[in-house]
Amino acid sequence: MRKVLLLVVGLSLAAWADTLVLSDGTVLQGRVQGLTSTQIGVLSGEGLRWVPLERVQRLSLDLAVDPKPRVDPRLWSRLLGQAQRELWTCRYFREGLVLAGLLFLGAGQWLVGLGHSPFGELLTALGALGVLYGLASPRPDCQIPAARLRTLLYLGLEHGWLF
Repeated sequence: MRKVLLLVVGLSLAAWADTLVLSDGTVLQGRVQGLTSTQIGVLSGEGLRWVPLERVQRLSLDLAVDPKPRVDPRLWSRLLGQAQRELWTCRYFREGLVLAGLLFLGAGQWLVGLGHSPFGELLTALGALGVLYGLASPRPDCQIPAARLRTLLYLGLEHGWLF
């Protein structure tokens, strides 16, 4: 009787044929159950397992068996926007720092020209430090934000929310 019950549970979970292929080659089959800004939840025979979004290499949902959305579209949209901003910030932090430094330099020189020498020189010095730090800092590694965004885009494509 126990084996029959396990077989029925196993077959019912197999009907939820959502598949996640992880970056290490592991294949998870089950049903996508939840989503956070950093993880995706998959319900399988072993229970609910949360996987970091950056570890998901490929995602496919079997919407023919169960056409209901796996996650709330508004939540997905909010998390997608958050991931896009995170990636943009990671990629353009240095350029933003250089631009802010140049603005400080210009404002400081303008104030010095108006006769507000101490404050203008302070702004000029801060601007110079910002420019130098922005130019000297190494380019950040944005692989994790990019991988999170990729997984969220896969989820949107699978649901048909993106064309």
